[in-house]
Amino acid sequence: MRLMIAQTDPLWAEPTVNLAVLESLCRLAAEAKVDLLALPELAFTGYNIFERLDDLAEAIDGPIVTEAAKLADKYNVHLLFGLAEQGANGELSNAAVLLDDNGQHLATYHKRHLWDRENDFFAAGKQSCVVDTRFGKLGVMICYDNEFPEVARELAQAGAQIILSPTANMLPNAERQVLQIRARAMDNQCFVACINRSGMEETLHYCGNSIVAGPDGEVIGRLGLSAGTMIVDIDLACIDESRTHQDYLKDLRVLKDTHVVNGADS
Repeated sequence: MRLMIAQTDPLWAEPTVNLAVLESLCRLAAEAKVDLLALPELAFTGYNIFERLDDLAEAIDGPIVTEAAKLADKYNVHLLFGLAEQGANGELSNAAVLLDDNGQHLATYHKRHLWDRENDFFAAGKQSCVVDTRFGKLGVMICYDNEFPEVARELAQAGAQIILSPTANMLPNAERQVLQIRARAMDNQCFVACINRSGMEETLHYCGNSIVAGPDGEVIGRLGLSAGTMIVDIDLACIDESRTHQDYLKDLRVLKDTHVVNGADS
């Protein structure tokens, strides 16, 4: 699979302007014969929009997804991006939307681990997300999910070969983020891509450093602090090669009970 990471610096609360940038990214992806173009968390509205969610959150068939679907079809590229989604019942979710290269909606994942103020506005997701595509099985998580090894493990156990994580992570977490993504990849012997954003929103300074890690934790591609793009070619045969040495998913022994010894009184 040829993957393009777009580490963007979207204009705050300006989805129309940010969608115009998406077309130029799709054009670049098409010229490079990219299979999937991935963007950050809340890619077209900006992240720090909590007081504007009444205006900016949209249904899955709203203007943002509709326009993105047209571009996916026009440029023949799969798209993954973050969205502030308003459900039919009015519930708000921090979501990631996956579209195929005909603009068809393949999946929506709702962020499970909510960070800081997100808990006051978004409902936590309750399901994992693995999508079987012609270029491999894709797992999806979002930002703070990266910091919980259980999320990537569940995705890998469900067959995910490439885990994609739209993110809006901030300074001073750049190296922490890189370490966590490399660990998630190595622990599960799969590919993991973190698509972070750059720029600033009020006091939030996003740390960029989007990264793609391979099944032995190796860095396949990494960006810096500024906005930019990178293209990486993912060879799924590397997963089997990694697992010939040791196969963590196969060899894992899950304990149902933990024996706790109280030595405080001895």
